[in-house]
Amino acid sequence: MVFRIWNFICGYVMIRIEGLSLEKFLNTAARQGIRVFDVSRFSYTVLHATLSASGFDRLTQTASGRYKITVLKKGGVPFGVKWITHRKTLLFGLIILAIAGIISSFFVWDIRISGIEETKAVLAELAEQGIEPGAYKGGLDLDKAQTRIIIEHEEFAWMNISIKGVVVYVEIVPAEPIPEIIDEDTPCNIVAEKDGFIESVTALCGRAEVSPGDTVRKGDILISGLIWDENMPRMLFAARGEVIASVWYTAKESKPIFEQTRKQTGRTQTQRIINIGQDSAAIDGQCSFDEYDTKVEDEYYIGGRLFLPVKVAVLRHSEVEVIKTPADLQKLKVYLEERAYYKAKAKVAPEIKITGHSAFFEVSDDTLAVTVYLQTQEDIGKAVYLEE
Repeated sequence: MVFRIWNFICGYVMIRIEGLSLEKFLNTAARQGIRVFDVSRFSYTVLHATLSASGFDRLTQTASGRYKITVLKKGGVPFGVKWITHRKTLLFGLIILAIAGIISSFFVWDIRISGIEETKAVLAELAEQGIEPGAYKGGLDLDKAQTRIIIEHEEFAWMNISIKGVVVYVEIVPAEPIPEIIDEDTPCNIVAEKDGFIESVTALCGRAEVSPGDTVRKGDILISGLIWDENMPRMLFAARGEVIASVWYTAKESKPIFEQTRKQTGRTQTQRIINIGQDSAAIDGQCSFDEYDTKVEDEYYIGGRLFLPVKVAVLRHSEVEVIKTPADLQKLKVYLEERAYYKAKAKVAPEIKITGHSAFFEVSDDTLAVTVYLQTQEDIGKAVYLEE
């Protein structure tokens, strides 16, 4: 392997040797220090071989007219350089390309953000700090930008900005949401965050305003921190407790119950469209087919590309027959229910357990629609502080 790499650097020649006693000739070359490899014999008087560029010159001298040596291919660095130097335009282009590549490596050409889904705000803030495509890498202060952005975003637990090549990599670790802390010295109510069907109520402090079996709407008081009975003094508490309710999440999906295929009838119609700037008009009138597929067959300019080019597009309309085939209704139901189920599930927080689901189908205007309801059981209470 090392020998082959060395020959590539120094240059190699693939040759064809014709003559008698070829083995004797190769042995003579070996004694003179000429190394030949990849030898392939094609007949008694013909063989192919590969050797270094310097070895080729010495082998030619050794042949002394008794053997015919034909060059099949020259390769390696020296021959490549020689080939390029004889093509000045190509060499100039390669030099320009190399210079452009070197210059472009000093600039940022892409920004990749990982760890969060919504990246527009971060990209805008990076641009304010000068970190954007086309920016000169030597003028960027990554630490300053990183510190400023993470200070302004409490939802980021960790952030790192680095440059690799021409790409800026921004790694973000979102912070865990801070659990709600109820100030036990401040009076408050526990109210419903969501609509639900009450399953159980545990009032640790305050008065329960709902019972199992009740249906509540978002904002209804579940546990009151204000107790003011008739002939009794008003008492204020920081209401605490747990209210478990069944909550439903819904999603819908629909799809036609017929699968459409387009079959060409064989009838065609050609139409020419003239375009002048941004305006266009049909020369041959509109297509007379009710259903058709269109293909651009040709485009040409009238009078060449002038200041105001006039282009003509030749369109070919192929008439098609739309064939409706009934879909497999059972498979379609399974497909739609699965899509709606996962759409509804995306609305449910990961820590909440799904206790059941149901699906309702209906057909309208050749369309099958499904509505999926996911049922969960969760604590729907939220503290809302009372105003004195």
